[in-house]
Amino acid sequence: MPASARFKELKKRLRELRTHMLPGNFSPTGDYSDRQLDRARGYRLLVHAEIEAFIEDVTFEAATKGVSEWTHTQKVSDSLFCLMVNYHHGFKVGGIDDDPPFLPTSRPKAKEEMKEVVDVAIKQYRKIQDDNHGVREENLLRLILPVGVRKDDLDALWITNLNEFGKRRGDVAHKAVKAQQQIDPRNELQVVDALVVGLKKLDQLIIELK
Repeated sequence: MPASARFKELKKRLRELRTHMLPGNFSPTGDYSDRQLDRARGYRLLVHAEIEAFIEDVTFEAATKGVSEWTHTQKVSDSLFCLMVNYHHGFKVGGIDDDPPFLPTSRPKAKEEMKEVVDVAIKQYRKIQDDNHGVREENLLRLILPVGVRKDDLDALWITNLNEFGKRRGDVAHKAVKAQQQIDPRNELQVVDALVVGLKKLDQLIIELK
């Protein structure tokens, strides 16, 4: 299945970051200068931002397309159906202990007319998107479940690796260098390459939904 334009844009940007931020040739002994190690840390941060933006963009596009299709044809797509189900459950992600973004008592009161309910649902999902800061599992699920992508549709190991990548990004962003684990530029590229495989799968699932 062909990839979306947004996925192709992501891959292009990741290639640029590899060229700009990582050594042209990796050291067989793992010996790198402080400058190269700092660039590798920057690579992790920038790649994280690109992946986060990609997931947000493709999921919100699926949601808005479902709404647009219903507006013009009155046909309820799979993505719109899932958006409505998640709306009625307060966009709560199962298995996560913290409060959902919208408790039933705090959500705007849904009118009987479908259009008004859809409008409220997409506005709340937009807020979830705006408030998202990360690619860890809970971030991922809050973005994909409302558009019809199930956790089981994605490789469990990939979700674990994405979660770990999010944690390591946090280490770089919030800890002093001396408190961080040693970074290896070659390993950073390998991790990202593996994550791209799962992102392609996500991209294809969303294309099928649309």
